[in-house]
Amino acid sequence: MVSNIRKILLSLLSISAVALLAFGASRAFFSDTETSTGNTFTAGAIDLKVDSEAHYNGLVCREFATGDFRWSEPVNTNPTLEQLAQEHYNEPCTGTWGQTDLGITQQKFFDLADVKPGDDGENTVSLHVYNNDAWGRFIISGVTDIDGTCTEPESDNSVLDVECDTPSETVLNNSPLGELRENMTFYAWLDQGAIPGFQNGDETSINDDTTEGDNVWDCAFANGDPNFDPAGATPENCHEPLVILPGTVDQGGETHNIWTALVAVDAAYCTSAPANGHNTDGSGDYLTCHGLADDGRMVGSATYYFGLAWFIPTTVGNEVQTDSLTADLSFEVVQQRNNPTQIF
Repeated sequence: MVSNIRKILLSLLSISAVALLAFGASRAFFSDTETSTGNTFTAGAIDLKVDSEAHYNGLVCREFATGDFRWSEPVNTNPTLEQLAQEHYNEPCTGTWGQTDLGITQQKFFDLADVKPGDDGENTVSLHVYNNDAWGRFIISGVTDIDGTCTEPESDNSVLDVECDTPSETVLNNSPLGELRENMTFYAWLDQGAIPGFQNGDETSINDDTTEGDNVWDCAFANGDPNFDPAGATPENCHEPLVILPGTVDQGGETHNIWTALVAVDAAYCTSAPANGHNTDGSGDYLTCHGLADDGRMVGSATYYFGLAWFIPTTVGNEVQTDSLTADLSFEVVQQRNNPTQIF
């Protein structure tokens, strides 16, 4: 009897063991798996491209079908020959190129070898910031002012040229004490045209401003005189305000923060435009004040035009003969996002 009970218990244990194994092998809870594959961080980019068109005494430096550049009449104007620098007409020139990275072919905005009192010139420079908004600045460095040789008129005692009005003038030839720097005037304006901001550069020409980047400083008062006093400039009398005041180049170089100028322009001309400077319609066309932000950033989709101009007053005399002024001109940009204090 005991033996039979034992067999029954062993059988039950065996059945229980099998049942447990069967449960363990067949259980299935509700479940779901979501996998994100190939997670990637790709750094953004900022790329500045620069192009330029040079003008000198009423002439424009233009590329011809042969690939060479020569001084020519401006497009869409018909100036008389008396208004042009006849000695330079059709001569080789530099200072004009399409948008590129500077330094690849040693582009020079200005490379003039025979300037005289009464001469003037201007380069229309456009800056293209691609991919991201940026802070920008313009730097003048490496300024040298060489007194080439002491000509007889320059050595006259009545001429204020210390380097040449001395018994040791031969030794002083090519000294870094020339007079051309302090006798040339430079200035710059925002060549935005008649409509505030930059409408050109989008995919269509619907809202384009034909006076944008035209190298003509559109800023005059009722008497017709150019506005050399930006304190009196308003949207009514000056479409293109100065961003660098007229004056000589500092011997130690200069740094001009572009955002400072753009903040002032935005405040004067764009009080109701988007604060971030991105002003487009539903189809992507650029509208009024596009490119002008409250904080002065350069908007990544805008093309900015600046007029860099110079002249030598007719009051300058023999003291600048054979002198040579040289400087390096640089445009720099740095990301705007996460960089509120403009760290370059």
